[in-house]
Amino acid sequence: MAALSYHNKRILIVDDQRPFLIMLRGVMNNLGATNVVIANNGETAVSSCRKEKFDIVIADLHLGSDKKNGFQLLEELRERKLISPSTLFIMVSADSERPVVLGSMEKRPDDFIIKPFSQAQINSRLSKAYQKRQTLLPIYKQISEKNYQAAADLCREFIQHNQKYKQYCLMLLVELLWLLNQNEQALSILKSLEKSQATPLPWVSVALARTYMNQGKLNDAIYAASGILNKRLFAADGLDILAQCYSNREDFEQAIEHIRKAIDTSPLSLKRQFLGCEIARAAGDWTLAKECCQAILSQTKRSVHRSVIHLCNYVRSILDEAEHADDKNQRNKLQQEAMVAIERNRRDELLTRTREAFDFEIFEELIGARINVLDGRLLDAKLTLTRTQKDIDTRFDDYPIHLAPESMTLAYSLGEYEHGNWLMAQIKDSELTEDPSTQFLVTRTERQQAQAQASYNKFSKEGRAFYAGGQYQAAYESFTKALELAPMNTGVTINLLQCMMKLFEMMEKPEPQMITRCRQLFRTLESVPLTEQYKLKFDSIKGPLQDYIRRRR
Repeated sequence: MAALSYHNKRILIVDDQRPFLIMLRGVMNNLGATNVVIANNGETAVSSCRKEKFDIVIADLHLGSDKKNGFQLLEELRERKLISPSTLFIMVSADSERPVVLGSMEKRPDDFIIKPFSQAQINSRLSKAYQKRQTLLPIYKQISEKNYQAAADLCREFIQHNQKYKQYCLMLLVELLWLLNQNEQALSILKSLEKSQATPLPWVSVALARTYMNQGKLNDAIYAASGILNKRLFAADGLDILAQCYSNREDFEQAIEHIRKAIDTSPLSLKRQFLGCEIARAAGDWTLAKECCQAILSQTKRSVHRSVIHLCNYVRSILDEAEHADDKNQRNKLQQEAMVAIERNRRDELLTRTREAFDFEIFEELIGARINVLDGRLLDAKLTLTRTQKDIDTRFDDYPIHLAPESMTLAYSLGEYEHGNWLMAQIKDSELTEDPSTQFLVTRTERQQAQAQASYNKFSKEGRAFYAGGQYQAAYESFTKALELAPMNTGVTINLLQCMMKLFEMMEKPEPQMITRCRQLFRTLESVPLTEQYKLKFDSIKGPLQDYIRRRR
């Protein structure tokens, strides 16, 4: 292997400990490097990479307790293309704990070196990693541009002509075939490898299990994944696959057991936390869903995936748990937890300085209104919905999409279907559909609302037909059913009051229960702002109906 020449290489060293920075810069100078830049945190490293392109980046994993870590730095540099496909990224750490090593494997730096190390050791590891990256650079370039078919074709060429990196190219090829949805080809390669090896390499076993799962062959996938669990560095992958397979079978007890073990084994995986959240929701384990959402928020704050949507999802997950809590005290505790989470994070600069259109005050009001709905205080919730939507119109040119999910949920829960449907359309036409938690919310809401709105429309239509035909008692019953489905819907409330007025005229002595109900509906309409259309309609019946009620006391 030819020695790596450092004299023309631009090198970036990132570490929060200045003595190590100075020491490693000296080591690189001794090896011939003349262009060495140092950074004491991840943000400074990102800034440096914006200014110039580096050939080698050497970063410590831990860059301060409240700073971007090495994993997040690597991901951001690659995601934002601040380093080229030819750039070598080496992760170093004094931490050899299992979760750290597993997290490093998932992010795939060119090497992971445990401190302390000598000049000869770092030189050897850099030289090997550099040679590998340069040899496979054509593949890396195609992957960087998302040209997966071209990358797969290059992998096949390298497998035929380059024995040194054959196993690695086979692994890359299988992963590319997954992306291309060519699972049958992936399976053929893996079975051939399995037969040719006395003891299959762990990655082959993992890939076999995942390929079977991709094909829907759940029994084969479970069998293959079960054999991986005793492989120290691949156990978490096996547990992930088992959890997904059991979830697909709707064996949620097994699914929850395995995804919890996977998270405990390797918690520093954003992908695993998203999977845990998905499985937990499918299983109705709202506590685990909340824990995963909290982990996602924590892990994304300093990463390229930072977004206020993760805070919204976390707070929503707390309310999901509250909604399904059997104990009133527990529900109250969770509702308080949701408000505390907002208050704590509204002072977090990592979220407040985001460029996303968002308003913490409005979000807090919407969550408070959702809590009011859970507690049966529907009028208060309706007033808040009206006020917040007006504030949004005043403060923003376009509807802030990150506030739309809570506004939509609140609107539907109050029976404001027209506004809810408009918000649903805004969400589905935005980038929020790429967020798994929002996808779950949209799917669940559409399923719930399809039946509710169909029933509401049916009863409302029947009520209008009965009223037009002079069948006021039947109209009253239909509108009452519609209002049960849409408890704060202005239109059906006015229609119901119109029916009551007709029934009062036919009664010698109105029923006290109906009189009480009439007063409640009156108070509701008088408490909320009405559109011009509804105001005219309400005003046309308000006076006569109030007079009639007073005469019948």
